[in-house]
Parts: sequence; structure tokens; C-alpha cells
Amino acid sequence: MRRPFLLLISFCLVNFSVVPLAAADLTSARCQTEIKNEIAKLSLPPERIESTEIVNIYDSNGVGGGRIDRVEGWVSFTDCKGNLVVSVSAACIPLQTYTTYECRVPGVKNF
Repeated sequence: MRRPFLLLISFCLVNFSVVPLAAADLTSARCQTEIKNEIAKLSLPPERIESTEIVNIYDSNGVGGGRIDRVEGWVSFTDCKGNLVVSVSAACIPLQTYTTYECRVPGVKNF
């Protein structure tokens, strides 16, 4: 009787410890290729880019919330204060691209 119980507990512990890691890996890579392609279209000099972060934007409307509404790529620059933001839908379809504060990119709106 004790052995099946211990097997059940060990099975649950292994599954619950692995699932969050796998889910985190899936969301961190979400739309990464599409966002990088949109950034590449702008022909930014590599030395101008300090860092790039990809973040999930969650919808908090309705019961439960927690659904990914869109994904944004935020580019920080070495030569200005502000960012380039590339926003894509949850299905990775480009929505908009804009810059913030002092940063400018030719052909991109600034807010």
C-alpha cells in the first residue's frame, strides 16, 4: 500500500516541477522570429542597439484574465533615451511599430 502512494507522490512532484519550466520556455520565445524580422526591416546599425526584450502583454478583462493579448519587443538604444517598440498580436501578426521619448527611427512614428 505504501509503495503505490509513494509512486503517485513522486509522479506528481516530477510533473509539477517540469511543467512550469516548459511553459516558461514556450512563452519566452513567443513571436521572437516575427519581432526580430520587423526590427531587421528598419536597417538599424547594430552598434546603436543596446538590448532587446520581448514581453507578453496580458489581457486582464473579463473573468480569469491571464490571456496573452499581444507580444511586444522593446529595443533600447545606446544613443538616446527611449525605446523602439514592435507590437504583434498573440498570433504573431505585426500590429504597430513606434518609438518613445527621445529616440527616432526613420519612417517610424514617435510617441
